[in-house]
Amino acid sequence: MKIHRMTATFGMLQNETLELGDGLNIIYSPNESGKSTWCAFIKAMLYGIDSSAREKGGIKPDKVKFAPWSGASMSGIMDIEYEDAEITLTRQGRDSAPMRDFTATYTGTSNIVKSIDPSAAGETILGISKDVFERSAFIGQGKVSVGASPELERRISAIVQTGEEKSSVTEAEERLKAAMRRRRFNKSGRLPEIERELEETRRMLAESESELKKGEDLKKAKREALERRDALLDKVAEERKKTRRETLDRLAQSRDSIKAQETEYAKLCLHLEEIEKKLDEGVFGREDPKKCRQKLNVDKKKLAAIDNEAKHGGSLIFNAAVLAALLIVAAVLINFSYYIPAAVLCALAVVQAGRLHILKKDYKLAEDERNAIFEEYKCFTVDGMEQALTLHEELYKEYEEILEKQTRAGKKLSEIMDAQSALETTLLKELDFTEGGTEAVKYKKLLDDAETALRNIREESAAWEGRQSLLKDPFELTARIDELTAEYEKLSMEYEALNLALNTLIEAGDEISHRITPRLSARTAEIFSKLTASKYDAILLDRELKASARPSGDTLPREMSFLSAGAVDQLYLAVRLAICELALPISKQCPIILDDALVNFDDERCLYALELLRDMARYRQIILFTCHRREADLMAGKPNVRIAVPIKGQ
Repeated sequence: MKIHRMTATFGMLQNETLELGDGLNIIYSPNESGKSTWCAFIKAMLYGIDSSAREKGGIKPDKVKFAPWSGASMSGIMDIEYEDAEITLTRQGRDSAPMRDFTATYTGTSNIVKSIDPSAAGETILGISKDVFERSAFIGQGKVSVGASPELERRISAIVQTGEEKSSVTEAEERLKAAMRRRRFNKSGRLPEIERELEETRRMLAESESELKKGEDLKKAKREALERRDALLDKVAEERKKTRRETLDRLAQSRDSIKAQETEYAKLCLHLEEIEKKLDEGVFGREDPKKCRQKLNVDKKKLAAIDNEAKHGGSLIFNAAVLAALLIVAAVLINFSYYIPAAVLCALAVVQAGRLHILKKDYKLAEDERNAIFEEYKCFTVDGMEQALTLHEELYKEYEEILEKQTRAGKKLSEIMDAQSALETTLLKELDFTEGGTEAVKYKKLLDDAETALRNIREESAAWEGRQSLLKDPFELTARIDELTAEYEKLSMEYEALNLALNTLIEAGDEISHRITPRLSARTAEIFSKLTASKYDAILLDRELKASARPSGDTLPREMSFLSAGAVDQLYLAVRLAICELALPISKQCPIILDDALVNFDDERCLYALELLRDMARYRQIILFTCHRREADLMAGKPNVRIAVPIKGQ
């Protein structure tokens, strides 16, 4: 793939165009002129913008960071050469989904390129994922260093394996560890959960079996206590029969007297309820007739005032007749061509019409007020109001008489019932079998002891039933123990198998790493040697792609902390370029994008790096953005180099 031309509305870029050529492209532009924005634009055109990204650690997502300053929507056009065809890529979208809408057409036509998947344009065109692109060919500002990732590991693993990219040692290792953690991780995981549940279930089973034995003992004791209590009840009942017969006769006489008085009281209450109901259904309720009379007089005065006020404006018929007469006379005058008098009469007719309208409203208000008062009394005349009050006075008088009778009857009933209570107290003392030396007293004491014993057993049984309701069935608990034991054995075997697989995988991963790393380290060392004029002759890379360099003639490598900032950037640029050569598909010719990657290089090593990039640009397009003029000056006039300048939009 090669990029020929780009036009962007992206961040600070407002419809700006950048034309590129084959080989090494150097774009010189001062700080804050849009170099990093162009780099981000290239990545967005290939892989789109993640609209779901959120701000993390104070770093704003691309959808916010590169929103056009003009307020327009993100959009862009990129003309490329892909598989020997000239193709135009277009992206646009909305604020909520920037750069989402993607099309790929043959340049100069509207024909869609069917071989490019719109949902995975970058993967189709470059043959690598966005993650691998960012960690290899896309060298952003201040991001020369590279870190390992499962996807990059899959790409590099393909170098020494069959080319299969569907698996990663690191990814598989993490999955195995996650599976093991799900089974056991210190005190968490399914196995510790089963251990705790088994312990608790066994405890519950032992408690349940103990409670079942206690329940059988309580049932037996309760049955024996009931038999003893029932036998004593029979004995006590036989001795009490005689005394009860005598007391029943005395109680019956007293109850007959109470019943008669209750009947009379009930009749009075029923009569009183009927009168109260009539009062409640009446106009005045249970209000004192004197107060009702005062209210009636006030309402009669209100009615008289309403009638007087309504008569001040004259009758409706009279005013309507006046209006009709004015209109008729005006019509006659108009007929005889007396227009001025007719106009005067018409004006008077308008005034009269307004007066008639106001009079109707007054009559309506007066009628509503009268109706409201009559509705309160449930009648239509003043006489009806008087009749309602008369009826209320009669009912209220009867109500007071019955109420007085009811009070007297209630008092008498209360006296009779007090006498009944005193009689019952006396009889109860006579029927008390707790004192004396008779057989009835003796059996009564034995019965009391039996009742106490039975009550204690029942209370203990109730408490047992409460505990039993909270306990699970022993059969269910036993079944659960068997189920948990089987699951525990199965998971234990799985855990051991996973642990064995993890150890085997780690050993295999180390072996693959030993096979991959030397080749990557060797190519990195070649590139780094060219960048440093053979000052370093060996590079060591670990599994995480952290590098250390060995100076020529030394036996021990130096860690990055012992290198200058420029040397560190040169070392990781070498790692990046080696990865590009080894991990990126040759057929796709993925371009390399560098954003101020040489900023920490001195002039000599900058020239070495540029010559190296120019040499690599024979096989793939390289785009270098820089804020220094020296890169352009050093490469000016050299073959396979293009000095490009962005073109401002109109």
